[in-house]
Amino acid sequence: MDRPTFATRTLYAPGHFGNSYESMGDNEFRARLTEWRDWGFNEYADWFDPANCGDPYVKPYYDLGWVLRDAKKRHFVIAQSLGLPCVLVLTPNTVFQEQCLPDVQATKSERIFGQLVCPSVPRGRDVILRNHENWFRDLAQTGVKLRALAACPYDFGGCACEKCNPWILTFARLCREIHVIAERYHPGVEMRMIGWWWSAEEHRLFADWADAEAPGWVKSLTQHIPYTESDVADVPLPRGCERQAFFHIGYAEGTEPRDLYGHLGPVIAAARIERTLQALKQRGCTGWMAYSEGVFDDVNKALLAQLSAGLQPTPDAVLQAYARNYLGADRARAPAWAAWLRAWGFPYDADVARLEREFDALLPVSDPTNWRFRQWESKLRMMRQHFAVLAAPEGSAARRAAAEVFWAEHEKLTREVYGLGLQRHIFSRDFSPMKWQHALEKERWTLTEA
Repeated sequence: MDRPTFATRTLYAPGHFGNSYESMGDNEFRARLTEWRDWGFNEYADWFDPANCGDPYVKPYYDLGWVLRDAKKRHFVIAQSLGLPCVLVLTPNTVFQEQCLPDVQATKSERIFGQLVCPSVPRGRDVILRNHENWFRDLAQTGVKLRALAACPYDFGGCACEKCNPWILTFARLCREIHVIAERYHPGVEMRMIGWWWSAEEHRLFADWADAEAPGWVKSLTQHIPYTESDVADVPLPRGCERQAFFHIGYAEGTEPRDLYGHLGPVIAAARIERTLQALKQRGCTGWMAYSEGVFDDVNKALLAQLSAGLQPTPDAVLQAYARNYLGADRARAPAWAAWLRAWGFPYDADVARLEREFDALLPVSDPTNWRFRQWESKLRMMRQHFAVLAAPEGSAARRAAAEVFWAEHEKLTREVYGLGLQRHIFSRDFSPMKWQHALEKERWTLTEA
């Protein structure tokens, strides 16, 4: 089978929600990004998520908006210094907290949420354009030269009011205005689109509009791959627009039960990544944007980047090299390490007792300085407790005790291994995949009140 290689291999690593990228210092970020570049990523992308942020260009103090803005500028500078061209992701009508005034707020719907203003209201459009001009100017003054803008209409973003209908075309026209501003500060910056949550009808409307009103404007469209799929849809694109893929690497092989966003520690999807890359190549995709929410997907980064760059021939070759380089394996033990890692693709089906014995045999002495090793050690311990919770009778002290050990290990993973602080949104406990969690927490509060 031919190796599917791709010209565009973008790491989209938005620093927000208290994730790894938001928490990293500059030296750690440089070290990790250097590794990921060497694995085969050849672009770096970030998004200024303004959730809970005041406008840093008017606030006279160093609040969250300032902190995130300055960290993103440093990360772009670091990426550029490592030879990685910079891509800025946009959700155009997402604005700062104090700008969501009643007379300009967007109309929400099932797909439309966040701190949004309506671009069909002149004052709302002015806010949107001013925010982007401030950001483009600031990046340019910092020394960042953007290769591309990549715009996404949803999550966060959108407006469901009558004037904005159909939103995909209002979004497209708004992006054209924003792109003109960007070119003042970043001459030659490309316009790309991210197809996350686009419907088939929206693809058709957008392609027809672009061919008629903006021929040649959009250089690529990274199509959404739904959780249950391994390929992008056969939808029309504007003439001359490259077909690419928005590749979610933050979950394991299956979608249910969930193992995503690091709630159970590291994830691996060797078979899913290989299968998807083959499908994307057959579809004619020229590249992808890897959506990452932290270092917990480190193994998936290695798999996706090295296979796509042609640096390794198979997933097992990637995993064996990973074990030798980062887990202390010699060549004799590397194949066993690859098999052990693969077994976690479906963690709820894992034979934890067997994997624990194999783990002890592969590396009998824990290395407290090796975060890559320790994250898998934590996953093993958490899954052991997960099965202990399920084995204990409902309402029993044994069940509560196993859950407490699970959360203690989870805390150790997030604080001591990943170095995270307060986490928000998709990293909250309410987003946890543990089916027993809510019943146990309700029981705990009932006992406390009693």
